[in-house]
Amino acid sequence: MKLIKQPNSWSCMVAAAAMAFDCEIVDIIERVGHDGNEVIHYGLSPPACFKGFHIQEIVGVGLLFGFSMTLIESAPSQTPDGVHVYDITKWGAFKNNKQRFEYYLAYNQGILIGKARKYMHAVAFDKGTIYDPRGRVYSIDNCDLFLESLWIVSKNQIILKNNP
Repeated sequence: MKLIKQPNSWSCMVAAAAMAFDCEIVDIIERVGHDGNEVIHYGLSPPACFKGFHIQEIVGVGLLFGFSMTLIESAPSQTPDGVHVYDITKWGAFKNNKQRFEYYLAYNQGILIGKARKYMHAVAFDKGTIYDPRGRVYSIDNCDLFLESLWIVSKNQIILKNNP
């Protein structure tokens, strides 16, 4: 995986996707159909005011490029009504959520999403190494994000020819 720097403060998601898909940022922006610079949250300061990119836009582009993306949450829970929440903490093959999450990070590649200081941030990862669009490469042990989810990127056989 090669490091790709985000061109502005709201494009970490598209830069992380470009690294995970081994393409250029412009290839993804062309297929998403916007560059993320639209102001949609007028009361917030940059970069939070910008539209940026949603992971579902990236999943769609991934399918166009022949990739599947599998979601792994750091602390999954389930709820029948949004009020009664049950945290899922027991796993057959893993002792806990931390071990499960670290295992998937260590043996896969994809996109990692978490909170950095004040705002959400996306980075690419490849077998435990983080490729941060802010311009750094480091070990997962040195990651300062409050981790929420990772998306494993895998080559697949589903290739969409055109958008519907």
